[in-house]
Amino acid sequence: MSRLSDLQIELQEASAAIVRAERTLAENPNIPSVAATLRTIKKRRENLEEQFFSEANILGLDVCGYRIEPTEGRPTIAAMTAVLGTFQKVFTSVYDALCHGPKLTSKASRETIAATSFEFAYTFPGSIGIMMTLPNERLIVGESSLDAAIKTTFDLVHAKDPEEVQSLTDKVGLPAVRLAHEWAQENARAGFGANITWQRKDTVLSSVRVQTQELARLASIMTNAQAKEEKVVVGELITVELAAKKFQMRVGEAILHGNFEDAISASHPAQLPKRYKATLHVLQKVVISEAEEEITYFLLRLDEPDGPPTLLSPLEPSESADFNRP
Repeated sequence: MSRLSDLQIELQEASAAIVRAERTLAENPNIPSVAATLRTIKKRRENLEEQFFSEANILGLDVCGYRIEPTEGRPTIAAMTAVLGTFQKVFTSVYDALCHGPKLTSKASRETIAATSFEFAYTFPGSIGIMMTLPNERLIVGESSLDAAIKTTFDLVHAKDPEEVQSLTDKVGLPAVRLAHEWAQENARAGFGANITWQRKDTVLSSVRVQTQELARLASIMTNAQAKEEKVVVGELITVELAAKKFQMRVGEAILHGNFEDAISASHPAQLPKRYKATLHVLQKVVISEAEEEITYFLLRLDEPDGPPTLLSPLEPSESADFNRP
């Protein structure tokens, strides 16, 4: 890795030299030799970057470029580190979901974190951004798990409507979508856009560019989205309030509180207490605050049980998931 490390140092030195030369040119715009010096330094940096990409490829490293594109004010260190750190979490969560299935939490194994942790390479001259590297498989045919994860991550942070968010939530799970919402909000608050590329040698494999207003809209879409899933559970119906159309049902050790419309009525009477097989619509907001109820239940139908009690697990994305905007 010594040659790659040397190139990183040389690239940083070249970038610093470009900044100095640009400052000198601004102070002396009519001196041809100053402009010629700047062109020479820029050409040297381009050559160094080509060597870096080539050396990284030999070592099995792909390169991720992340440019922050501020639209207002002067960027703060806190805002820049927040968006970079959260982007890393989104990518790790997406990779984990694609490799091991959607999760109920964003906690990842050490192996997953190690496989997805970007390493710093160098910064860009004249802009806010960094190049990062990550070891990746070299497959003869098809794409690697990391390639698929970065493409899906780009799809997620560039989603245009609730239907697209719905499809991606089914694929990557609620934790990844919630992290993407956090990332979008951080960018919108800071007035940032993002231009991100995934590159191998001289080929850009995937890329995404999103403006501040697009990220603000994405955060809004995710805030208003609800995941809806139909589930069947077996438990004991313990209370019913006909006037308020509310019910309580014990499923295992959990007590479900919910609403109904026609599932219990004069034409569909229910006995208390009694075991039933209940068909429920389980609704969960994609993005929740501390004061909000995470899951709500709507009773669709009661039937005689045909099996043992069934524990209701937290909502997981499935093919029947849907999104509705209030």
